[in-house]
Amino acid sequence: MPKAASASARAQGLQGCSVCTAVVPLDSKKCEGCGAHLHGDFRRSIQETWAWLITSVVLYIPANFLPIMHTTFLGFAARGQEQTVTLIQSVAILITEDFPELAFVVFASIIAVPAILLAGLIYVSTAITMRKRLPGIRRILRWTLEIVPWSMAEIFLIGILVSFIKIVSLADVALGLSFWSYALFTVCMVIVVIHIDKRELWRRVGELHRA
Repeated sequence: MPKAASASARAQGLQGCSVCTAVVPLDSKKCEGCGAHLHGDFRRSIQETWAWLITSVVLYIPANFLPIMHTTFLGFAARGQEQTVTLIQSVAILITEDFPELAFVVFASIIAVPAILLAGLIYVSTAITMRKRLPGIRRILRWTLEIVPWSMAEIFLIGILVSFIKIVSLADVALGLSFWSYALFTVCMVIVVIHIDKRELWRRVGELHRA
């Protein structure tokens, strides 16, 4: 077999599109087939991913855990009664109203899964950045990539906005800081997922195991 044929695509100045699997020049910024954004410079790509991950963590904390610090996920006044509901409290309310299954779905899809996805990406990015083989890195990467479709934060936000439109005619509704924090967190996580190059991540993790 010729040497060039056995060399890696990157060694030959080529890269694959993670969306449509087309092979394009390494210095291409966009895929010629589907127009997807490419990350030929993986070091720059991982730096951008770190920036969005850190931003996501900063936004995730107030969106979920700091409601008493004037951080209200949804506040409304109806018939002279004021009430505030945080993201965590919404799960507790569903449980007290005898909807434990729905409470579990809400907790898993908008709190637990995004947190697990965030933690998994940070763990893998840390290993790649430090060039250190961390325990269970391949298993964690596989699980992280598998739960990406189960992160439904953006669907939850759409549901909140629909509810907002329905309630606004019955009460004075004010979306709190936690809502906007979670909205920005969702945007950041979408950008992180877009930046993920699965092939390159697996290649880097494989190099850590061979080192």
